[in-house]
Amino acid sequence: MIGIIQKVLIDLLHDTGGEELVANVLSEAGVPADVTYRIDQNYSDDEFNRLLSASAVITGLSVGELSALYAKAFLDRAKVLFPRFFEMSSSSEEFLMRQATIHAVMASGLKTQDERKAVTDKFSAERIRPGFVRVTYRSANKLKDLYIALAHEVAAIYDEKIQVQCDETGENEYCFELKWQAPFGLKSSDHLADAS
Repeated sequence: MIGIIQKVLIDLLHDTGGEELVANVLSEAGVPADVTYRIDQNYSDDEFNRLLSASAVITGLSVGELSALYAKAFLDRAKVLFPRFFEMSSSSEEFLMRQATIHAVMASGLKTQDERKAVTDKFSAERIRPGFVRVTYRSANKLKDLYIALAHEVAAIYDEKIQVQCDETGENEYCFELKWQAPFGLKSSDHLADAS
């Protein structure tokens, strides 16, 4: 898992509860207190899951609540680090259709081909029709709550609303169906006609 994922979580904890909260979460997760996450390095997927679980234990928040807070913090950081991804998309549908590419760009700084492939193989997206996108997510991490929170947060950035349905389609594989109430560039009446 690319280090930016862990770094955003640690920074969110620090901004919320300072060094004490970070230290308590790291201790609960069994992660060294002096850990430093770099955005150009790969880290254990299990370690992030332990950090997320520990954050829930220490803060008393559910994983869903943490995912919503994390999604906002992550996208705020992404807008600074990768502003072009947001500028080149005129809607959340366009943005989420590019997610596999965005993931690949973020992985490009990793040192080995195997590390890059592990990241780029996680997502694929298919536009079924305007306002309806199907995303396949393959990962042992099973961070479906986090993906759902990120999808909703991306929609909010573009002042749009989205419905997300998630089905487990295999071992460590999920299918998300993303449906927009009024797809970008279409009137609601056009969308209804297209769906019939």
